[in-house]
Amino acid sequence: MYRTNIRSLKAVRFGEIGATRVLMKQLAGREDGAEKTALHEIRIQKGGRTSVHRHNWQHQIFVTSGRGTLTLGGRETRLKAGDVLVIGRGEEHGFEQRGRAPFVFLTVTPL
Repeated sequence: MYRTNIRSLKAVRFGEIGATRVLMKQLAGREDGAEKTALHEIRIQKGGRTSVHRHNWQHQIFVTSGRGTLTLGGRETRLKAGDVLVIGRGEEHGFEQRGRAPFVFLTVTPL
């Protein structure tokens, strides 16, 4: 079994090309005993965004706080705390912070 507390984990700059003002915490990954998926917290600071990108895998997202927008296939959708998403394999998508508070979500991705 693996157990941690999100407050004890260090945030690192999200290294995706084109991302600005985005921090990431790995909550659970291979080195923690995960076999198939990883869990990350993504925190987009005021004025920040990810690039519009696509993956060869599906991932799930749960918005924990703040407000933001999802650009998916060229269309924008507003997001807020409590929203749950499934981004399909190959779907072009990106996120942008809106409002005063950071836009924070958890994401599950394959290892």
